[in-house]
Amino acid sequence: MVDSLKSLGVPFRIWVLCLTEECQQILNSVKCPEIHLTSLEQLEKDYPELINAKKDRSLAEYYFTLSPYWPRWILENFKPIDSVTYLDADLLFLNSPKPLFVDVQDYSIGIIEHRFHPDFDISEHYGRFNVGWIFFKKDQAGLACLTKWSRQCLEWCKDRAEEGKFADQKYLDNWNEDFDGTYIYSHPGANLAPWNLNTHKINLENGTLMSDGQPVIFYHFQMIRALDATHVSSSLEVYKVPIDLRKKVIKWLYKPYIKKLLEKEISLKRKGVTAKAFRSSRDYSEVDKHNRPKKSFHQRIQDGEIIKIRDQK
Repeated sequence: MVDSLKSLGVPFRIWVLCLTEECQQILNSVKCPEIHLTSLEQLEKDYPELINAKKDRSLAEYYFTLSPYWPRWILENFKPIDSVTYLDADLLFLNSPKPLFVDVQDYSIGIIEHRFHPDFDISEHYGRFNVGWIFFKKDQAGLACLTKWSRQCLEWCKDRAEEGKFADQKYLDNWNEDFDGTYIYSHPGANLAPWNLNTHKINLENGTLMSDGQPVIFYHFQMIRALDATHVSSSLEVYKVPIDLRKKVIKWLYKPYIKKLLEKEISLKRKGVTAKAFRSSRDYSEVDKHNRPKKSFHQRIQDGEIIKIRDQK
């Protein structure tokens, strides 16, 4: 993600909450001036209520719980910062995000819908909006939203759909009604992801990936998982992405992305740092398990469900 922003010549500063000491060591070794690191220990020190929450949920659920606390901590502790954008780490920027900041400049909060296709609309259980990109301004509405979201996640943040809730995500459904100044992004190239590939017309024009005729700003690589040393799961079949589109997207996005991640692994290894790009603290969700078809390993490769990475090294 950081390299993709650099390649676009976009001025930025990434604030990273290091969930492990290993993460902090790896990012320190990169020596990137645009990255500012903070330890999980520091966040827990300033919000001690998190320690008790840590005891009654899985590691993935605890990480979900931290989502509102991290941008809230930045805004509360650094006066010069007047806004932050929460980002998931598995994003790749293909074009400048400047249009998104222009769109939200007169608002306090900015959120992006999943844009599920009608044939696979799971928003009732997993939320209308995705947590991958959220803009917060340091004003009354922005801070009130973060405070309420923190309280909600502290009380309940399970990795399952239950009684109108799901992890940190389903709470976003009410923001447009609860907080004045909430903006819902409409750009079809913002947060393009496996779950909305079917929703848009995706094509390549003169080397630029387009979504409904507009350049894709960033893609969300959700749930790429290592199956073994030479294969990863794309998870594209889970969201009913047609096989022909899967193969195109794998060629245009997934293989170049995977290649870059593997190159990072090699680069870090030369520095004496061991890092694996496709690890996850979270198991497959129920929707992933339920919608994963039963096929042979070979057929799954042919259908774009599994990507061979041996020749990507």
